[in-house]
Amino acid sequence: MGWGRQHHRWAVTALIVAALATGSALGGVALASTGGSASTGGSTPNSAVTSTVSAAAQQAARAFWTPARMAAATPLVNRGGIVASPEASPPPGIPTARLFNGVRTVGALFFTNGSSLHYCTASVVNSTARDLVFTAAHCVYSGSPFKNIEFVPGYHVGRRPYGSWVVKNVFVASGWAHGQNQNLDFAFVTVTPPPGRRQLQQVTGGLQLGINRPYRRPIEVIGYNSSNSRPVECATHSFKFNANQLEFYCHGYLDGTSGSPWIVHYNSSNGTGVVIGTIGGFELGGNVEWASYSAYLGQSAYRLYLRAEHQ
Repeated sequence: MGWGRQHHRWAVTALIVAALATGSALGGVALASTGGSASTGGSTPNSAVTSTVSAAAQQAARAFWTPARMAAATPLVNRGGIVASPEASPPPGIPTARLFNGVRTVGALFFTNGSSLHYCTASVVNSTARDLVFTAAHCVYSGSPFKNIEFVPGYHVGRRPYGSWVVKNVFVASGWAHGQNQNLDFAFVTVTPPPGRRQLQQVTGGLQLGINRPYRRPIEVIGYNSSNSRPVECATHSFKFNANQLEFYCHGYLDGTSGSPWIVHYNSSNGTGVVIGTIGGFELGGNVEWASYSAYLGQSAYRLYLRAEHQ
């Protein structure tokens, strides 16, 4: 059950440059001109690291994740650890996340790291092949890709209403793979349908990927906590932490919420909208339960998306 790792170096084409400059849309991406006021994502690597899962390893992953193993999985990152965030205490009046039964576009992402069973959060993003999932890079890759990665959209109370989707490719920026650059803590994975199923996006719908969006936006954030069997959601606002990082305030984002999408124009009836961030980045997403972070989605995220689109 092995992973084959390949390094692909590729140039930014005139199409990409033109799209980023004009704010035009391409496929499942909503591009916005920075207007000189928004970051393009800090480090801008000209390469991506692509890891391909063999057919045998995919089959093994599908068999591995029994309901009992999913229930036994623990979060990868301990939010609320030793290192304190810059804010010593929460500001007054910030919202608190509430429990709900989830939406089809967001799910739990299960994986193994050695003998440990873990999970994060991930979301479906629009793509030509309809098989693309977005999460934090630290949820899929640390020195090498994690194993037995499986995405379960709408997971709650042990239920898998839309099936389980094993990962076939992992895409991270080279700056993350070789140096864990916190400004590049985002990743895309492609998935394989369960037997008899259509492609993922045909089943769940998808989120549009927002590139070069304003820092301050009203957002809905959906994630899987360590303390509950159902996901949580919070309506709040993103804002600028620094040029390459976003932040939001909301109580209740604990272990497991790494990879949670930050959704603008959220439609609660079908889980759609525009995703402008994913919990990760600074402190791998934050070390207190009321302040969370994301790497800014600029040129680096867009190039990685295009690499995943054209695999």
